[in-house]
Amino acid sequence: MKAFKDKGLENVVLCPGSRSAPIALAAGGLAQFSALKLYTAIDERSAAFLALGLSSASGKATILITTSGTAVGNLLPAAIEADFSCLPIIFITADRPSRLKKCGANQTVNQEDFLKSVTRSALSGPGEGLHLFSFETVDSITSKAWDLAHELPGPVHLNLPIEEPLYPSISEQREVWDGWEPDGFNKITSFVKPVSKDLCSLSQESIELDVSSPGIVLVGPWRGSPEKIIGFRKALSSWYELTGWPIFADPLSGISVDQPGIIGHWELIISSGSELLKNKFQILRLGPLPSSRALEKWLTTSSGQHLLITEGDPRPLDPLKKAFQYSKGFETWYQQSNFSPSLNRGYSQGIVGELYKLLLRDNKIIDKWFSNNIELKGPVTEPALAYWLPRLIPPNVAVMISASSPIRDWTSYSGEKALSHRCIGFRGASGIDGTLSLAMGLSLKLGPMVLVCGDLAFLHDTNAWLFAQSNQPPLVVLLIDNEGGGIFSQVSNQEICKGEFRHLFAMPQLVNPIDLVTAYKIPSKDVLYLEELESNINWALSKTGPVVLHVSTNSYKDTFLRNNILDSIKRSIN
Repeated sequence: MKAFKDKGLENVVLCPGSRSAPIALAAGGLAQFSALKLYTAIDERSAAFLALGLSSASGKATILITTSGTAVGNLLPAAIEADFSCLPIIFITADRPSRLKKCGANQTVNQEDFLKSVTRSALSGPGEGLHLFSFETVDSITSKAWDLAHELPGPVHLNLPIEEPLYPSISEQREVWDGWEPDGFNKITSFVKPVSKDLCSLSQESIELDVSSPGIVLVGPWRGSPEKIIGFRKALSSWYELTGWPIFADPLSGISVDQPGIIGHWELIISSGSELLKNKFQILRLGPLPSSRALEKWLTTSSGQHLLITEGDPRPLDPLKKAFQYSKGFETWYQQSNFSPSLNRGYSQGIVGELYKLLLRDNKIIDKWFSNNIELKGPVTEPALAYWLPRLIPPNVAVMISASSPIRDWTSYSGEKALSHRCIGFRGASGIDGTLSLAMGLSLKLGPMVLVCGDLAFLHDTNAWLFAQSNQPPLVVLLIDNEGGGIFSQVSNQEICKGEFRHLFAMPQLVNPIDLVTAYKIPSKDVLYLEELESNINWALSKTGPVVLHVSTNSYKDTFLRNNILDSIKRSIN
């Protein structure tokens, strides 16, 4: 553990177990010297997502420690999300030594293979036991694991066979700790992510875009490291100054609300079938696609050239199979392209500038429609929440938006106001697994934040409330209770021949969320009307620990409302 600390490790999440006892003792000792921040958790699945939230907030890998057996299998969901979201995390799993493998020994499984399909690398210690590690081997394997977790950020699995005895005597423990100076644990180690030559060689040469012709910039969810976001924003500002291309930004894009060229309601403009978007445009796509079926349909039919730029991820990220992909990052691409600011001032002249002006006109019409029709009063609806929450939550408070309905509604209805917050989502695998644990991990690093969450995602991860007992994360959970998977009433309006829709898809649960969180001693309130929303958000943010705001909505009425909103906007702008 000290070797990892010297490479930049800050956070460790520890799950219970005997086989992992030596590693647990090491982590506990370092935490006592304040060399590491240690969190404990009884559920490995939730613990892995908590660790992933810590990694996402810090940009550095968190280490998750488990014992052997089925404990390792519980890490797979978080490993999948880490893989596709490009988030660094290191799973250290204790294992039986090779003498106990494949002979029916208790709690002995082929755990070294469980995570192979989604990890950057699966490493193992000596089969006879961790005690055979030399100092040189420790330094080598920890360096390799740390580097692999950060080159193309993602999960690394380090499986360590450990021989008995698992619990050293108190005198043996003192001998170890007395031989190490606490000052050595606390030394400051700079954190520099290594650049992989192999990774860079996978990136293709770029294609050129015609800066004097019309185009649109599509900014998807941010998948780069936190320290790169400033350079990304500067490059985007320079690109807009050069071209005047309008910007369609996902709420999770990480760009600044002050960025010129933003068209906040782009998703509704596309969904309305705007004539403005039926011409031939170049498309500069930054990162993965936002969560919008209307966008995918429009991009599929667009005839212009597509350039997709990823932040170091060489894997194909174009499900539409229309884009040329460049993988070294947007800032690098812009700098290497040697664009001169004098080349073009398209935003103020000709057809390039006209496109932005017309889209901005439609955007203002939609803004006015919302201010006139989605008032802050009456029963709570999901579209109204997506519109008002980014306007009511203080700008310095981060927001995590869960998968399923919440992220789709924020994409459609929040407009550019969503960009006034640090908005975070886990769209790598787009699952609801681990939602609460991820949010708690984020809030422990970022401070006060709001999680916008559906009821099934909430119930799927209730073990996360166990973290709240000792850690008191400053998290406000705004729970949208639509009695099950409301997203399915949006996905399909087809009738089914046999079976009952709610039973097969929505799956409502007979659980009172307020009773549930009360059992965990979590403060909560029911929010019945929109006019109560702002005061309750302020009340929740005034608390020192986690709080739940429970709002009940009707998924069928909200689906009807979404259709009415789109029909009204079509009439307004076409």
